[in-house]
Amino acid sequence: MRSPFGVLRLDGAFSRRYAQRVHKALSSQRTPELGQLLLVAIALVAPAQAADWPTFQHDNRRSGVTSEQLTMPLKEAWNYQSAIPPQTAWTAPAKWDAFSGNKGLQSMRNFDPAFYVTATEDSVFFGSSVTNSTHCLDATTGKERWTFVTGSAVRIPPTLDPEKASAWFGSDDGYIYCVDSGTGELKWKHTPVTKPRWIPSNGKLISPWPVRTGVMVQDGVAYYGASLVPWDSSFLVAVGADEGSPRFVREHSGMTLQGALLASADHLYAPQGRSAPLQFAIADGNMLGALGGSGGVYCILTDDDKFIAGPDSQKEAEDVVRVSDASGRQSILSISGSNRILISGKAAYLHKGREITALDRERYFALQTEKNVISEQLAALEKQIKKLKESATQSTLDELTAKEAEGKAKVAQLTAEQEKCYTWSISSQSIPFGFMLAGETLFIGGENSVRACDAETGRSLWEAPVSGKAYGLAAAGGRLYVSTDSGFIYCFQP
Repeated sequence: MRSPFGVLRLDGAFSRRYAQRVHKALSSQRTPELGQLLLVAIALVAPAQAADWPTFQHDNRRSGVTSEQLTMPLKEAWNYQSAIPPQTAWTAPAKWDAFSGNKGLQSMRNFDPAFYVTATEDSVFFGSSVTNSTHCLDATTGKERWTFVTGSAVRIPPTLDPEKASAWFGSDDGYIYCVDSGTGELKWKHTPVTKPRWIPSNGKLISPWPVRTGVMVQDGVAYYGASLVPWDSSFLVAVGADEGSPRFVREHSGMTLQGALLASADHLYAPQGRSAPLQFAIADGNMLGALGGSGGVYCILTDDDKFIAGPDSQKEAEDVVRVSDASGRQSILSISGSNRILISGKAAYLHKGREITALDRERYFALQTEKNVISEQLAALEKQIKKLKESATQSTLDELTAKEAEGKAKVAQLTAEQEKCYTWSISSQSIPFGFMLAGETLFIGGENSVRACDAETGRSLWEAPVSGKAYGLAAAGGRLYVSTDSGFIYCFQP
C-alpha cells in the first residue's frame, strides 16, 4: 500500500482485514469510509521489521514463531535449486546403537542440513556450503540479486537489519562479514585469530576456528563463536555491529561452539552438539556453566527463560527434548518421543511418536514441578526406609511405607493430569524436520512435503509437495519459504 508517507507494511491479518474493507468501500464508491480506513491503517501500521524473518529461527531466542499470518491456500511462486545438495560440516550419525537397541539415530550436530533463509519483504538471503557464499534473491521472482564469496562454507543464514541495510554472517574461513544487504558490498570483516591458517576438511580448506554459530546481533553488538574441536581453543567474540570493533574476545578450552547462538537480556547460550549447551555472561563472555545435561544444536529459549534442547546422548531409545531452568541451569523435565517443540505463550506444539500435538505447557510445567518435588521426597524416603529397615519399629516402618505409597499415588495422579494437558492431536506421516508458528497457523516440514494446520484446533489447512526433507521454514512479506536437504528453496505465496 503506497501513501504520502511511503510504502506501508501492515502486519499479517491486520492488513488483510483492512484490505477486504477497503475493497468493499471501493466497490460501493464509499470513498469517505476508505479515507478513514487509510488513516487508521497509517496510525496502526506495524514496525518495519514486523513482517521480516531477520535471523535464524526468526529471533535471538530461536523461537520459530512470528506474528506474520499467511493467507491460505498457498501456491508455489518459484524455487531455487542448487546443483549440489548442502555439504554438511559433519557426516551423518551412526545408523544404530547396537548396545541400546536404538536405530535411526538423530544427528546432534545437524545445524546445516539445508540452506536456511532469512528474509525481508522483498529479499531472501541464505548461506551456501556448496558455493562458499552468501546469496541474495529477489523475493518476487527468485532471481539472484547478488552473491558474496568467502574463503569457505557459509552454514548459518545472515542476520539482517533492513533499517541499516546490513547483513552479518560467518564462514568456515574463520571470519564474520558485514555487507550491505542491498548491494552485497563489504562493510567490514573480523576474526579473533592473529595468525590465520588453513586445514583440510571434507574436501574443503577451512580455518581451525570456523564460524559455525552464525552472527547474533543484539543491542548494537554482534556476537559469534569460532570453534572446531574441544581439544583446541575456542573463541567467543563480541564486536560493534556497525563497525566491527572488538568489545571482547574470550578464549575458552574444552568446548565446541556450533549451531546458532541464543540470547536473553543477560546471557548468551551456545549449543555444542554432543555436549551440553553452555551459558555465558553477555556482558563479558565469561562462562557460567552447562545447561541441564542436554545436547544437540536444536535449542530454543522461551520468554520466561526455559531452555529447551535435544537429548544428552545417543543412548535414548526415542527422540527426547529436555527443558531446563536457564537461570539456575537445572533440568526440569524431559518429553520422550519428540525432537521438535514450539513455544508460544501458554501453548506448546510438539510431536510425540507419529502425532503432532498441542499442549497447555503452563499447566503441564506446573504439574511437572510438583511431581519433581514429590519425586525428590520419595527418593529421600526410600533411603530412610532402607536405612531403618533393621533398627526401626514395625509401626515406624509402616508409617514411612504409607507415606511412600501416598507419594507414589500422587505422582500417578499428576501424570494422569498431565496427559489431559494435550488439547489436540493429529496424525503425522513422518517426524517433523521443520516447525514454525506463523500467526495462528502451524507449519510442519516433513519428508517431501510441507503442511499447515490451525494452531487452535489442529485442523488441516494446506499441504504441498517438496523435494527432500523440509528442515527450514520461514515467513516474511506474506510468503512461506521452505528449505530442504536436497538443495531446494521454495517460495509459496497466496
